[in-house]
Amino acid sequence: MSLKQPKILFAAYECAPFFKMGGLGDVAGSLPKALKKLGVDIRVVLPYYRAIKKNYPRLKKIKTVKLATAAEQLTIDVFASRLPNSEVPIYFLSNKYFDALDIFDADSRFRFILFSYLITRVGEILGWQPDTIHLNDWHTGLASIFLKSSQQPVKTVFTIHNLAYGGDTPLTTLSRFGLTAADFSLVKNNSVNIMREAITASDIITTVSPSYAKEILTPEFGCGLDDILKKRKKDLYGIINGLDYDVFNPVTDKNIPVRYSFQTINRKVTNKLYLQKISHLPVNEKIPLLTIVSRLAGQKGFDLLESIVTDLLQLDLQLIILGTGEAHYEKFFKTIGQKYPQKVSTQLIFDPQLANQMMAGADILLMPSRYEPCGLGQLAAMKYGTLPLVRATGGLKDTVINYDGHNTATANGFSFTTYDSANLLKTIKRATKLFPDKKIWQKLQANAMQADFSWGPSAREYLGIYQRRSAART
Repeated sequence: MSLKQPKILFAAYECAPFFKMGGLGDVAGSLPKALKKLGVDIRVVLPYYRAIKKNYPRLKKIKTVKLATAAEQLTIDVFASRLPNSEVPIYFLSNKYFDALDIFDADSRFRFILFSYLITRVGEILGWQPDTIHLNDWHTGLASIFLKSSQQPVKTVFTIHNLAYGGDTPLTTLSRFGLTAADFSLVKNNSVNIMREAITASDIITTVSPSYAKEILTPEFGCGLDDILKKRKKDLYGIINGLDYDVFNPVTDKNIPVRYSFQTINRKVTNKLYLQKISHLPVNEKIPLLTIVSRLAGQKGFDLLESIVTDLLQLDLQLIILGTGEAHYEKFFKTIGQKYPQKVSTQLIFDPQLANQMMAGADILLMPSRYEPCGLGQLAAMKYGTLPLVRATGGLKDTVINYDGHNTATANGFSFTTYDSANLLKTIKRATKLFPDKKIWQKLQANAMQADFSWGPSAREYLGIYQRRSAART
């Protein structure tokens, strides 16, 4: 007898293409589509921010609902659409608190606690009741506490995308929803770590790669939460993120000058020459072209790059950087771009179209991360035949097979293990030295491009978790 297909509400603070700030946005915009293909009744919900209102003015308002919270009466306008190229409904919840220019302003903690609360009342808001709510990171994590306190028979799956962002929230903010210290497993300095509470209260916990699921059980990567994660170990699953090949595919990508496949890999060079030209770098196909497409944060290993930059730029290579983030690293990359204009091009912007052009045009993608829960950059790079050069951690360890000089049949990139600048420089030298050997290089490209990192296998794992009622706590 086949298992009943579950009814899933997928809740996240971002969802591509409507609103995207990071990898979670890509996941929210693609995993539900893969689950829908498996027959799951899945729907997505996120706040209706001012940016969404501006960029998608034709979204249809389907209803208005009035809800009473512990503090006030709220009017919720519900807008609806579908995820592109799918039949997955997506709902946008609108009220005065979500209408913010900067969603991470001083009111962000209250904003996302409110969103978590509204998620638990979706039956009233949408007139549709899920049997499982899939929560993502701290922005939705408190829904598990609200469900527990109201004794609703709804199961929760909580996915950790990045444990380092715990959403610490003062009790004074939580009290506006009628919550007290007694509702939480741990209160420290009159503040609550929402990530900890979600891990404690959710039925099942997942994270975005098998290796990261193991790493977060240790003090080094546990962010002070390894104690509760160890207690919940039997309910913790690591499922690698997939990639939406409707968006990232050199065969169909309209953002790149010349489309190609692994069988026509020689056409990729035209994209390289184009990228060098628009980046104001010398146009030369024989120079290894390295790229960084990333949030510019310490997590990403840029301290290693900073310490070797002088030695690195003595090598015969070019480097293009795309991204925004921490002021220190924005200044660093801007400075080296000005100091080495013939070798470095820095674009301190968020530009998805340019990101795809860089994936198509570069030879190597740098991801020397200190830690990386999953990483989508290396998956996109491989699809475009750009070989990832990574530190073997988290999802990078699970997806990139290091070329060791002998495993030409299976390798799809380059990696190093110990988090050390000398190891990074050594690995870059190893990769750029191999670059002129087109026979081996193109074989590694073919391995990378033919690897299947689509959402299908991972979606089936999530479906199994939704259906695994016996694994959920009662």
